[in-house]
Amino acid sequence: MNRELEALILAFEAVSASRDLAAEEKLNDFEAKIDAVLLLHPAISRDVLRKSVIKAHRKWALQQDKKPPAIPPKA
Repeated sequence: MNRELEALILAFEAVSASRDLAAEEKLNDFEAKIDAVLLLHPAISRDVLRKSVIKAHRKWALQQDKKPPAIPPKA
């Protein structure tokens, strides 16, 4: 996975998981990451990038749910 996309997905995850005052801080961090990517890729629109990150986040979250437990069950 592209490092920029992974950073955006993780920032969006932090926004999704946070509440109250922390949510605003995480949202500002996410928007700053969006701005940084847009500076490197000016042909991409903000709306398309945000939608792409949200879609990629959904796929990422589903993959996280499917991961096996870290400790195997005892026989």
